[in-house]
Amino acid sequence: MKSAQPDCLSDTAVSTNSSTFQFEPERETVVVDIVEAVSAVAGVDPLHFEPRLHDVVDADALVECIQSGGDDVSVSFEMGAYDVTVRGCGEIEVVES
Repeated sequence: MKSAQPDCLSDTAVSTNSSTFQFEPERETVVVDIVEAVSAVAGVDPLHFEPRLHDVVDADALVECIQSGGDDVSVSFEMGAYDVTVRGCGEIEVVES
């Protein structure tokens, strides 16, 4: 997973206080990629980030949505002090609330 400017958004749609990370939607690592992205922005070890992803969203349903919804699907949720948007085009956007 790497940090990147989102390809599926226009430059004007990107928040100035957001961080965007790339992932491969067809791989089974989407949940891990989300935790790593939020932890990177928070500056916290992924194993110690609270709340846990499974406490804020149904991880299995999230993976199913992203993997079956195509490039245009997006799922947004709050994870602690961060707003997280996962896009089917392979991007995770993390914005501090």
